[in-house]
Amino acid sequence: MPLSEPQREVIASNKRFRVLITGRRFGKTHLCMMELLRKGRDNPNGKIFYVSPTYRMSKEIMWKNLKKVVKQLRWHKYINETELTVVLKNNCQISLKGADKSADNLRGVGLNFLVIDEFSDVPEEAWSEVLRPTISDKHANGSVLFVGTPKGVGNWSYEMYQKGKSDDPEWQSWKYTTVEGGQVEPHEIEQAKKDLDERSLSKNT
Repeated sequence: MPLSEPQREVIASNKRFRVLITGRRFGKTHLCMMELLRKGRDNPNGKIFYVSPTYRMSKEIMWKNLKKVVKQLRWHKYINETELTVVLKNNCQISLKGADKSADNLRGVGLNFLVIDEFSDVPEEAWSEVLRPTISDKHANGSVLFVGTPKGVGNWSYEMYQKGKSDDPEWQSWKYTTVEGGQVEPHEIEQAKKDLDERSLSKNT
């Protein structure tokens, strides 16, 4: 699947901390996988985590497609089904994790790259107390991609998004609608809105 212009803009950024807020069906899973593979290719002997709110979610969202692509590319050295880990031929290790397990499950030594998917549903302490230190081990070589859907201003994800809109040179943020993602035609969005309005009206009459 080719990348859309908004997806390419996120990938092209060299900021250490990138925050992406999108509507549904933007194609964020595809973007995350491309970044996992790109960073894996560029970090021989490195270590990469993909973290979502639950271990099961990480497996359902990413595992099947990640395995499929690395096999197609013939990049894999071996695949550990039990630990949801792919080791590439350059010995970079890509592991899928969940924030619902013990914090020890998220601890790593010197992560080169970290994706936190649906990060507004990940406990803030999982980032600040556990994952942030693993990025610090690599100093400027450790980077993070936060990805999620809008949750309002009362969530820690909003604070992360605002950092990327500040003058901090290490942060950058983007916000895109479903239509801007280019994966869903505008008329489909309008039809969905009409269907929802009709359903709501029928419930209230």
